[in-house]
Amino acid sequence: MTSYVARPELHELIRKQLHDTTHHHGQDGKKVLAIWGLGGVGKTQLVLDYLQHYRYEYKATFWIEAGRRETIERDMINIYKLLFNVQMAAGQETIKADDAVLAVKSWFSARQDRWLLIFDGADDIDDEEQSNYIDVVHYLPESPHIHIVVTTRSRTAKDMTMLGGVEVNEMSVAEAMELFYRSSSLRRPTAEHRTETDMENELGVRTIVQELGCLALAVHLAGTYVSRSPRLLANVRGYLDRYHQRRQELLAQKPTRLIHQYSESVFTTWETSFRAVTEQCSEAGALLPLLAILNFDDIYFGLFGINEPSLDGTTTGALPNLTLDLLEKSLEILQLYSFVQWRGDQGSYSMHKLVHAWAFDRLTQDEQQDLSVAGLQLLCEAIRVCKPQPQDKSRLVPHLMANFETVAKCVNSSAKEAVLDPLGTVAAFIDAHGRWQETKSVEAFLLEQRCELYGDDHPSTISAMNNLANTLGDQGHLEEAAATQKEVLEKRRRILGDDHPDTISAMNNLAITLRDQNHLQEAMTLLLEGVENGKRFLGDEHPITKVLIRNLASTMSNTAQAGGETRVSQTRSLLQRFKGIFRK
Repeated sequence: MTSYVARPELHELIRKQLHDTTHHHGQDGKKVLAIWGLGGVGKTQLVLDYLQHYRYEYKATFWIEAGRRETIERDMINIYKLLFNVQMAAGQETIKADDAVLAVKSWFSARQDRWLLIFDGADDIDDEEQSNYIDVVHYLPESPHIHIVVTTRSRTAKDMTMLGGVEVNEMSVAEAMELFYRSSSLRRPTAEHRTETDMENELGVRTIVQELGCLALAVHLAGTYVSRSPRLLANVRGYLDRYHQRRQELLAQKPTRLIHQYSESVFTTWETSFRAVTEQCSEAGALLPLLAILNFDDIYFGLFGINEPSLDGTTTGALPNLTLDLLEKSLEILQLYSFVQWRGDQGSYSMHKLVHAWAFDRLTQDEQQDLSVAGLQLLCEAIRVCKPQPQDKSRLVPHLMANFETVAKCVNSSAKEAVLDPLGTVAAFIDAHGRWQETKSVEAFLLEQRCELYGDDHPSTISAMNNLANTLGDQGHLEEAAATQKEVLEKRRRILGDDHPDTISAMNNLAITLRDQNHLQEAMTLLLEGVENGKRFLGDEHPITKVLIRNLASTMSNTAQAGGETRVSQTRSLLQRFKGIFRK
């Protein structure tokens, strides 16, 4: 177990529940401890570490592979042979599994010493209707002196006992870094001897384990991969580039070392659980990939058009046939297999970031596109029903941006036209919330796509350019904003004419940016022209005209405050040029 990294808090939980409690036994007296968590978090390794420390407190320990009924029965037969010193001669009739199980349970019930039985990987314990369902309780001896540990991906196991059980989640960053160092054989610097390379590698290791969500199996696989590459050992941060390019391939690898601790790839463990989820509830199986095109954190009911649970459970959401009861049932089943976790502090569910990535990567390209579009429609409905409070809007933004990234990456050219207007809704929502960096990303994409689909001079392309320019101004990128707004104004003059409301609005937008750049005379000249055109073509009471007049007055005030004879003279000259412009 040279690659194992101790997890003291979990280790102490096991010790306390098995050794420091005297009254939390099941009805039949046996002491059963359930250890559950997502596949790959290190449940088996945790039990092996416990065994390493406390094996001398047991008369003997028996390890039973509980992933399938056949392996349980095989191991129970082997235990029977060992306990009863049975030697099978060639051609002799084999022992029946039921007889062996009954004999082993009876044997333990008569013992006074302390024994330990470990049922490892008992995952299929939820649904009796499943063909691969395992009734683990049937195999547990009934003795107050025996300790039984059951590891599983299913939270159902905690119902087997009065003990609290142990939920295993991802490692801490420090623990994950230590596991990476051990798995990769990379030299870990000491406080006394830290070269510049050591510090760069340490930063690289930290970045890698955080990218992997500190999942034990994924960190071990990454470290092992690095250990085989002299190039990566010299520059460990290069692993991230390889990981981003070939995530599916790297996480689908099986470890070549420590086979007993890590017998499967990351993806294999989750595929097995996902099949069980789908067999139990097809809606839960359909929900998981949908979650993959949202953000992995803070998955709340409002995302599905359900802001508050209804009393009768008949509230429908944004998706067809989605009811509160069905959504809660699906999330409950996903939580059973640790695909999602309930976070009481935020009142929502979350996913491990690698589960989130796997749920997306396992889809075909067509499925990724279809789900990305479906998610965009779902979120547009969430925007429509979003409460006006800033915290509710902030909560929605990470999901909008996660979905935008999948749409931008997955939607092909033939389907892009259908997502442009919904993405415009997304951009407007984020912009109104003051999240201009995110707004800029969406608007730049919209401009690129509209230009590609319709050409540079199409009205929708120019509108997209105008929106991006305004956002650049909001961010303070005034030079870039002014250049873009000048291009918008030029196109609108040429295509729409000076009398069009959009042209006059473009004058106002550019003038405000010029004013913000302190180009006051240039701004005032443009505003005066805009006011004149507004009064002439739109009328004195038109909203655009009124906005231009207010901005002109403000700019004139700024110009006067700036002072200087030359500037005052220029202002008077401009006013004389447009004499009478404010008269009714």
